[in-house]
Amino acid sequence: MKLLSPNLFRRVLPVAVAMAVAVALPAAAQAPQEDTADTPYLIYLPSQSPSVDQEAIVQALGDLGFNVITLPYAAETRLEYARRVAAEVRMLTERGVAPGAITVLGAGTATSVAILTSAVAGKRQVNYVLLGQCDPLLKVGYRFRMSGRVLGLRDSADSGSQSCRPLWSDSPKVSDRRDLVVSTGHGAALFDRPRVEWLQPVVEWTGGGRVDVGEIRIGAVENPAGASGEAVLGAGN
Repeated sequence: MKLLSPNLFRRVLPVAVAMAVAVALPAAAQAPQEDTADTPYLIYLPSQSPSVDQEAIVQALGDLGFNVITLPYAAETRLEYARRVAAEVRMLTERGVAPGAITVLGAGTATSVAILTSAVAGKRQVNYVLLGQCDPLLKVGYRFRMSGRVLGLRDSADSGSQSCRPLWSDSPKVSDRRDLVVSTGHGAALFDRPRVEWLQPVVEWTGGGRVDVGEIRIGAVENPAGASGEAVLGAGN
């Protein structure tokens, strides 16, 4: 199933989001029986925040053409979590899915896990999306070099999120990168629900686009936002 083009996406997304909010479905979409090289997969690492509507987000991502695999926190260390996600990436590629058709999306508290996953997986073509909570101090506790195509996205009103750029510095296996700041007024709550302000960049990035949304402003704000050091070396193919 192909991803929506940016123009079609802008017309269809509001409907998809509305459906996602209105319909409650299981936590993860079911994988098809057979994979092809361009079958789009998105591995969703949800935030542990109780304010996140995970069902609506998974539904919206599925409506946009992704085969969604949800891998929540399982009482492990961040590095163990990242290795589990990297193993899922490896399994998909062994089943015939092209690395460029795989996206790892880390939101909020799971952003650091997506970052470490990119170091463990070590594949240049895999897409990574970091939704908020990029913390440059992650490199103090871990030694790593990221890999893949990395999109960092945060809201200008979120004082707890910093630039993702220091995290991919000195990482030769990062084949493409983008650090976006949007201005919606939601702050950290932007990623609690399926909103066009972050879903649109995700679709465009995973489809190979450069993503340049500028500052996106909205009128109403529903919910305004008021590890041990373990070495990780970038590896893989």
